[in-house]
Amino acid sequence: MVIDAARQRDDGRDVTLEASCCKLFASELCGRVADRAVQIHGGAGYVSDYAAERFYRDVRLFRIYEGTSQIQQLVIARNMVKRAGA
Repeated sequence: MVIDAARQRDDGRDVTLEASCCKLFASELCGRVADRAVQIHGGAGYVSDYAAERFYRDVRLFRIYEGTSQIQQLVIARNMVKRAGA
């Protein structure tokens, strides 16, 4: 998905929709992986002795940085409606 968006961008096309899709997918999937890692470690997953704890904290920023997941969903919806009307 990222490579396709990059190729479209290289061709000079608007990739707002594709970029938002990539960002939403990657940040949400990364969050699910971090949640699962903490779950696997149980209560120890929250302790700083394990890398899962830091990963879990860092991943939270991915969902916020450069626009929250909800903002990305709005951007995707608006672009899809715009493209459907064109």
